[in-house]
Amino acid sequence: MEKIIIKNQNITVTVLTLGAIIQGINAFGVDLTCGYATEEEYFNDTCYFGGLIGRTANRCGSIQYINNIEYSLPLNEKGINHLHGGMQGFNLKRWTVTEQGGDFVTLNYISPDGEEGYPGNLCVYVTYRLVDDSLLISYKATTDKPTWVNLTNHSYFNPFGVNNKAGARIGGSLIELYADRVSVYDENTRVVGSMDVEGTEFDLRKKYPIERFYDHNFYLSGNEYESFCGENLRKAAKIYGNINIECFTDMPCIQLYCGEYIPENTVLADGSVIGRGSALCLETQNEPNMQARGEGILMPDSVYNSSTAYRFSAGGISVVEK
Repeated sequence: MEKIIIKNQNITVTVLTLGAIIQGINAFGVDLTCGYATEEEYFNDTCYFGGLIGRTANRCGSIQYINNIEYSLPLNEKGINHLHGGMQGFNLKRWTVTEQGGDFVTLNYISPDGEEGYPGNLCVYVTYRLVDDSLLISYKATTDKPTWVNLTNHSYFNPFGVNNKAGARIGGSLIELYADRVSVYDENTRVVGSMDVEGTEFDLRKKYPIERFYDHNFYLSGNEYESFCGENLRKAAKIYGNINIECFTDMPCIQLYCGEYIPENTVLADGSVIGRGSALCLETQNEPNMQARGEGILMPDSVYNSSTAYRFSAGGISVVEK
């Protein structure tokens, strides 16, 4: 797998051609994300560390329909759910670098008709670009048949640093997540509706300690926006730690996943050892299980465009013991 390094004064990002994976993000001298050293580890990974998720993020069932045509998607999670694109999603495909500069890289993957059960030849581009103290991720996709598309990045962040000497996990950090509703799930953990967060443990709209293993989809409702390279993105979340991490997006939802199933004694690329609750994900996305509602379908005469930015700044919360 080829490594591409993009950087500016304060941020260095390492991108792999395998899976368009973000192997690592270092901001202000702190390694913030989880990544492996070898291809073999990525192919054996159950966490999707840093991967580009596609064709669709999150969970749905197998039998789905577009224009009354039935499609069968493989059930790669416990034989119950189609998760993150199937048996071998975009995070394990070979991507091609199409353009590159000191502070950006663009990669391409063409997913053939029928791959993982999805219709249509889907041409996908992703650009990783550093904009001041932010990493901007921009997706573009086109198809020759109606198909589902819901792309995201699956980086795991620890605002104290994934290799901090105290072994701090995310339980010592604080979060703000600007959403007034959270998903409701069926017995298969597929989204079937939503509920108000008011008065519940899901109300994270004001600074709140991370005290449980969230793995939930939230519906963004904040009214703060910022421009990144001319793209107007809504402020979605902020994590407070040694380094503060803010997330901005044009997607309607975000999955907060607090690393409950990171295996203990997982070894990262620099030799650091992590485990359960060592890092969290902020996965921007369309509403999960959109296939069952006949939504999220990209047509041949349309273009899928989506962007997410992560902004980093020096924080004021010290490392806590694990």
